[in-house]
Parts: sequence; C-alpha cells; structure tokens
Amino acid sequence: MLKKTILVLVTILLTSAAHGREPLKLSNDAWPPFIISGKQQGTAEQLVCEALERSGWSCSVEVNEWENVLNEVRIGVIDGVAAAWRTPDRETYLLFSEPYLTNRIIPVISNSNPFSISSLEDLAELRVAMVKDYAYGDEIEAAAVNFETLDVRNSSRAMKSVLQGKADVALVDELVARDELYKSEMSGLTALETVLAFRSLHLAISRRNPLAQAIVDDFQRAYKLMLADGRVNEILNVDWLATDFGQPGELNVVMRSGSSLDDLSNPSNTGSVYALENSEYQMMRSRSLDKSSVNYQLEGRSYSSLQTALEEVFGKDTVCKHKNYTSQFDCTDLFKKR
Repeated sequence: MLKKTILVLVTILLTSAAHGREPLKLSNDAWPPFIISGKQQGTAEQLVCEALERSGWSCSVEVNEWENVLNEVRIGVIDGVAAAWRTPDRETYLLFSEPYLTNRIIPVISNSNPFSISSLEDLAELRVAMVKDYAYGDEIEAAAVNFETLDVRNSSRAMKSVLQGKADVALVDELVARDELYKSEMSGLTALETVLAFRSLHLAISRRNPLAQAIVDDFQRAYKLMLADGRVNEILNVDWLATDFGQPGELNVVMRSGSSLDDLSNPSNTGSVYALENSEYQMMRSRSLDKSSVNYQLEGRSYSSLQTALEEVFGKDTVCKHKNYTSQFDCTDLFKKR
C-alpha cells in the first residue's frame, strides 16, 4: 500500500511539473516526409514531439521559410528547431541533441538523361540543384567549386528543377527522395543509390532558453526508450531498425512494436533493416561483421538469436510453421522430440 501511495504522489508531482512548463515552440521549413505543412505531422515532428511529451514538455512545430527559422531561433523568438544539421556557426546559438536520425544525401537525375554518379567528383561541370542555406557538409561544399549550383527553396523544387531541365542533378535526402518519387509528377526521375554525404539530424534548442540543457537531456532519455520499445520503427514505418543505443561498435536490430508475424519482413532480406545512424549503416555494409555480435530487440527485450526472439514473441509453433521463416531459422524437426 505504501509503494502504491508513493507511486501516486510521484505521478502527481511529475504531472504538476509538466503542467507548469511553458509549451515549447519549435519551427522548421517544409521538408516532407520529415516536416509537413498543415495538420499532419511529419516523421521528425512525431519523433521529437513524442519524446518531449513523454518527458512532460508540450511541443508544436511551426512551418516557416528556413532562413526565417534560423533568424528567429538565433534571437530567441522560438525555442528551437525540430530537425537540424549541425554546423560550427549554428552551435554558437543552438544547443544540439545527440543525433536521432542520419540523412543520407543521394543524387536524383532525369530518366531522359541517365548517367552514373559514384562519387562527388562525378558532379564536376554539372548543374546541381541544392536547397539554399542547407548545411550539406564539408565534403559537398568543397566539391561545389567544380560544379554550377542552382539554389532552390526546398528539396521538392530541387527535384522539379531536374525535371524542368534547369539542373542535371538534385542532391536530396534518401527518404525525402523516396517520398517525392511516389508522386505522379515526379515519375520522370530516378534516385541513385550512391551516398554522397551523411548528415546527422538533431533537435536544436536556442541557447537563449535558460532550460535548453534540461530540454535536450529529457529528449535524449525519452528517445532512447522509444528506440527500445519499437516506437521509432512505427513512426518511420520500418519493420527493423539498426541502432547502437549510444554504445559505439554494438549493433542492435529492433523490431517494430505491434507487428504480426504475417506482416513482418525478414530482416535478412536486402534493404529490410533501416540504419539509424552512419556508424550502423557502415557496420551493416561491412563484410567482416560478426553476425554473432548482433542483438535483436523485440518487445523491449534483447536476444542474441533472432530465432529465439521470434519464438519467444510469437510462439515456437507459429514461427516454425510460418512459410517465410521455416528454412531460414532452422526449425526443422523441432517438434519431433516431445
């Protein structure tokens, strides 16, 4: 009874503290599928605001022009930016969280003018559409002296400029490209697989906010819980997500929460696991990766064997008789020794 009373008191205190906090006003430019104008929330908005709300911070994201966003957060008109790339200049007025996603910058070209791009050197003498004031990183900025840059307002316009013949190639995030290419008006474009740069995505809070450090700390703690319970997978719409949980060198594969075995893709299939950060992406592509060092996180629990994990969650009989898992996870003769 005493424990129950203490738990109730703690809950009341936390709720009161949360209600006493001012709502956080964040901003970003429109950047589908991460940031979406209107009532619908983009994936970055959902990830950031849910983590903050789990910590007792109410959160809203206003869509504005990127230049205005940076100006307003610099002078403290808004509390922060939900999805931002880190630069030395921005660090002077923003406090950045640890990365919660990694953007992989890839080239998008026209189907009517196909050519290969395997490195930044292949962009030389081309017309390249890029979003103005985006921090594409040192590698791309250094290479930009060798190509003609076409500044545009957002990634969608960058891709449309290729369709319209104003640019030869657009540099956009991989997930953004996938989202845009679903639209019928983008049917004349192709996203190449070459990753030209990696940019870590962060929550960034104005240093003018006296609670900036507390906000960032709360966000990071809650986000790690969202990773562990599979909620991040749900928001990103991926069955399996690779993360190191802040422990470099480790590879954990997390299953989407609430999945049924019939709807679940096999993580051993190419492209079925989404790497959260650059380090996990590189580990997954490494031929020297020791598969025995990979852990599987299902329903908040960690397993060293995927077969054991699936059997624990879905039941041995269900997993071993399932058409997509029978041979790959060696359930042969499992039920003969009864």
